Amino acid sequence: MKIAFVVHQYPPQYSTGTEVYAHRLAMRLRGQDHDVRVFAHDPDPSGHVSLKVIEDPVDEVPVTRMTFFEGLAPNHVLNDYYSVFSGKIFGDWLDTFQPQIVHVFHLMGLGLSLIEECRRREIPVFVQMMDYWFLCPTVQLLRHDGSLCDGPETEACLECLAPNDYGYQTLSIFSKEKSFVEAPEPAAGLQSTNLAGKLAEREALRARPKFIRSMLDGVTGLVAPSVFLRDFFLKHGYRKEQMRHLPYGVDLPEGRLRSLPVNGEGTVTFGFFGSVNPQKGLEILISAFRDSRCDRFQLVVRGNMSHFPKYAKRIRAFAEVDPRIQFLGPFAHEGLAEALSSIDVLVVPSVWYENTPFVVLEAFAAGRPVICSDLGGLSELVEDKVNGRLFRPGDPGDLMNILKDFEEDEEMLERLASGIRPVRTLEDNMQEFLELWESSLAPTGGSS
Repeated sequence: MKIAFVVHQYPPQYSTGTEVYAHRLAMRLRGQDHDVRVFAHDPDPSGHVSLKVIEDPVDEVPVTRMTFFEGLAPNHVLNDYYSVFSGKIFGDWLDTFQPQIVHVFHLMGLGLSLIEECRRREIPVFVQMMDYWFLCPTVQLLRHDGSLCDGPETEACLECLAPNDYGYQTLSIFSKEKSFVEAPEPAAGLQSTNLAGKLAEREALRARPKFIRSMLDGVTGLVAPSVFLRDFFLKHGYRKEQMRHLPYGVDLPEGRLRSLPVNGEGTVTFGFFGSVNPQKGLEILISAFRDSRCDRFQLVVRGNMSHFPKYAKRIRAFAEVDPRIQFLGPFAHEGLAEALSSIDVLVVPSVWYENTPFVVLEAFAAGRPVICSDLGGLSELVEDKVNGRLFRPGDPGDLMNILKDFEEDEEMLERLASGIRPVRTLEDNMQEFLELWESSLAPTGGSS
C-alpha cells in the first residue's frame, strides 16, 4: 500500500511524542513492504528562508520537508490554519507520489488546504487528533493566566493568547482599541479574509473554529487516541459517526530494565520526563517533593530546558536547594530503557488536558507505576491505587500527601507495579491502521 504521512515537523531535528510516533510507525510499515513517505513542515525560526522544499530521508523513510516563511502570506492569522501556498506544493507532491491513503498527524505550519488537495484527488484521508490545535490556536486550551479553557470563543481567544504566541499579540492589542470595529461574519471560502490588516486578521480568527470543523467534516475519518479527546471534539460539533477511538501503541523499551526499587530497599526514585515548560507542571512536583523531606526519596528530571529558558532557569533555581533533585537533561528515544531503568515511579503533573502522553504508556511497558494529575486523558490511563496514583491538578499539597504514602507504606511501590496491565504495542496500532485504511479502499468503503 502507498501511504502518505503528514506531520508538522519530523525527526531527527524534532523528537517529541507526535514526531517519534509517526516516524516509528512509518518504519514499522516500511518493514512490512508498504511504501510510506512523509510530507513535513520544517520550521525556520530565524525567518531567513522564504521557501524551501527538500528531500531528506530519515532511517530510509523518504521525507519531503517544506519551509515556508509566514511573512509571505498577507494574513498570518489565516496562514496559521489555511495556506494556498502550502496546498499547491503538497498537491504537486501528491501528483508525484500518488498515494492510496493520506494519514495526517498534525497540520500546524501546513494548514487545511492539504485536506482540500486530497479531496480534489479523491484520496481517502484520515486525520489523527493528537491535541487541540483544531480548536485552539495555542494548541493546549490554556488561557493566558494558565487556567483551563472549555473551547474556542473568539473574544476569549483574543484575551488569552499569550505574548509572542504565533504573532497574535498585536491582534489582541488591536481588539482593545477604541477604534475597533467588529468584523462581519467571514465570507464563504475565506476569500475576503486573505488580506493584510488587523480587521482581516480578526475576521480570520473568528472564522477559525467553524472553518476547520467544516473542512474536517469532509475527511474519510478522524482518529482519537483517548475517549476524553474524542468526547471533547464531539462537544464542539464534530460528528460521532466520523470519529474512531484508537488508543496509541508503543514499542516496548529495548534493553535490560532494573528491578524495583532501583536504589535499594526502602528508597523511591521519582522521575519527570518531558519538556520543561509551564503546562507540564514541573514546579508543582518540585514544590511537593521539597515539602516531603524524606531522605529516602530522589527526584530525577529528564527534559529539554531550552524551549522556555526563563521558566527553566527559575525552576532549576527553585530545585537546586534540595540535593535530592537531579537534572540530567533529555535523552534520545534509544535511551528510553536506560532512563526508565533509573526510576521507580514516573510523575506527570500536567496542568492541561493531556491526550495520551506516550511516556505514561512507556513507563507502564517498563513496569513503572505512574503518579499523575487527575485530568484529561491521563485519568483514562492511571487507575488510582491500582497502577498508580491520581492527584488534584495543580495542587502540590495533594501530591505531597501521595509522596508521603510512599514513605509510610513501603509495599506500595511493588503493589502498584503489580497492578500494571499489558500495554498495547505499536504493532497492534499498525494492524488497526491497516484495517482502517483498507476498509476505505474497498468497493463498499466510504471515501471523501
